[in-house]
Amino acid sequence: MKQFILPIVSLLFTLQLSAQIVVERSDYLLTDAGAEVKSWSLATADLTAPEEGADVTWDYSATALTSPFSYFKDPISGDPTFPEANLTEPTTESFLGLVELPVVFYERIDDNGFGTLGRVSSSASLPLGALTGGANDTITTLPNTTIYGAPTYYTKFPLAYQDSWQTSVTISPNFLITVEGFGLDQAPASQSASFSTNASVVGYGTLILPNPDGSGGSVSMEALLLRADRVKVDSFFLAGQPAPPAMLGALGLEQGEISARTTYSFYAKGLPRTALTITVVNGQVNAAGMSADVTDLMNSTRFVAPQLAAAKVFPNPTSGEFQVEFEKTDAQPWTLHLYNALGQQMKTQVVEGPSGLHFAPVSLPANAASGNYQVILRDGNNVATAMGRIWKE
Repeated sequence: MKQFILPIVSLLFTLQLSAQIVVERSDYLLTDAGAEVKSWSLATADLTAPEEGADVTWDYSATALTSPFSYFKDPISGDPTFPEANLTEPTTESFLGLVELPVVFYERIDDNGFGTLGRVSSSASLPLGALTGGANDTITTLPNTTIYGAPTYYTKFPLAYQDSWQTSVTISPNFLITVEGFGLDQAPASQSASFSTNASVVGYGTLILPNPDGSGGSVSMEALLLRADRVKVDSFFLAGQPAPPAMLGALGLEQGEISARTTYSFYAKGLPRTALTITVVNGQVNAAGMSADVTDLMNSTRFVAPQLAAAKVFPNPTSGEFQVEFEKTDAQPWTLHLYNALGQQMKTQVVEGPSGLHFAPVSLPANAASGNYQVILRDGNNVATAMGRIWKE
């Protein structure tokens, strides 16, 4: 009897080691009630694209956490344009690489998956003189609403190893352009941005992340690795015809330009977002963010992100220069860190002086685009103590 039972036990143990998880709708904690989704950016300098395959161990425990950030999922129902949407996410998005436009994504989460149904972007106007040389040259974007023909899914439920799907959508914003050198005065123009995405679950295994509770430890979890390869093709039109190459060149644009990026998303049970997301462009990692709630996977009580003191930032919005008001709690040198909306560090500066109220003047880098920025103050022990946000016009 022992000779029969032992091989069976050994087989069961082997099967358990190679078992793969399935993420069900009930495992994903975001609901149509909405939430503030708390996250952390990770240092990208030493990161590479994750390994694909079965029974992989992805160990990021030594990767530094750079700054906390949040984004908001707001509940919605009965919207006349997006009647099936039950969530929205207000954010910003680059327009022609020139300006960050406010955008609201209309989303739906249900038993089939979590995805976007469409988007609404706002208008903005900015000078073009720095690019074209004309003192009165401008570009004005017009409000745009895009209803997707089918949801573009972030994830589907249930999610399992080797699942795959494809999505495609075209966004066609209109704008008015004035370029004296080309004889254009509020000329109607448009962009056609076509996106196609191939998503597939390419791995499963054990994901190890730094614990954001400040303990210096790590958190381990079983995870699925979802790879999404996105290709974007840009076309530009002036008065309904392909835009002249000379004009596009002056704006740093190219007709039919193709750009690509790959996003790696790790899905685990019991979180309101991906456990970790890594974005790769041209073979280089340019952004990485993880869920602040991974501590929940270790503790029975709900994790509360470290409460940072509020740093006052003014004037807000700013054209490029501002001051940060904060309370310094010791006499050691502190460091002020400035991050863009992707969590990428834009600059650092040392703040010296005794404890007490401080005012630190800050200048945004000359190449800083319009949009949201985050200020983090760290004490002499590199512990984040205060945070503020600012909008660059």
